[in-house]
Amino acid sequence: MGVSAEVLLMAAILGLYLYDSAQLLYRNEAVLIPAGQNDWIVGFGSEHLGVLRKELYIPNPLLMHRPMFRMSWQLEGNDAATSLAQPPVRAFFPLAPLVWSMAIALFVFLPVGFFTRLGEPVLLLALVLLFTSILLALAWTWAHRGELQLSARRFLGLAFESLVCPPFALNLIRHLSMATPMSEDLIHAARRLQTPSRWARTRQQIVLRLTNELEAEEENSPRHVRLQAHRQSLIDEGEPCRP
Repeated sequence: MGVSAEVLLMAAILGLYLYDSAQLLYRNEAVLIPAGQNDWIVGFGSEHLGVLRKELYIPNPLLMHRPMFRMSWQLEGNDAATSLAQPPVRAFFPLAPLVWSMAIALFVFLPVGFFTRLGEPVLLLALVLLFTSILLALAWTWAHRGELQLSARRFLGLAFESLVCPPFALNLIRHLSMATPMSEDLIHAARRLQTPSRWARTRQQIVLRLTNELEAEEENSPRHVRLQAHRQSLIDEGEPCRP
């Protein structure tokens, strides 16, 4: 017995959503994601999956309402003064209910219409809820394009993608936040914004990446010396103070 068209359609919707949410990050890039009111998650790309010297990062598919901010860090260290601006999380709050209503239309009402006796009325409800939510989200985005630093051309691109391929609209908050300019070095931002336990895990990830970078660098070269010094400073930061 073959797979039904409805099952294939639902698989395609999920696949398109995950494909569009995936990000390719350079080795010295990561994403900063809010985790509650006073904490942040730092997400790194996979060192084993990527393309064109970029690493694949797939965010949690259940957290589509959380903005993600792309940030970079200097492998050799950066002691220069940087901007201490708080990432504009609250700017995206009004979009969160609309994104979730899109998700409910696609992943709740649509399957109910396809696979239960409720049928066509629920399918119609799913389509109405989906496109009403998309249009409201796009209208809000257009009205706040100045605050979001969004050009008219970029808005038209997002609007076209969202209307032609609705699963892409689920990532509207992510697309907008990833395009937000962030001038602060990731290490400075993570040290400042994360709780001590989360920063300890982030620091370990960065130390591991610096270790891998050192292995590929010519020993005792100027860059090797800078990388080694930066790595050691991060290691020392986690060691307890001696009496």
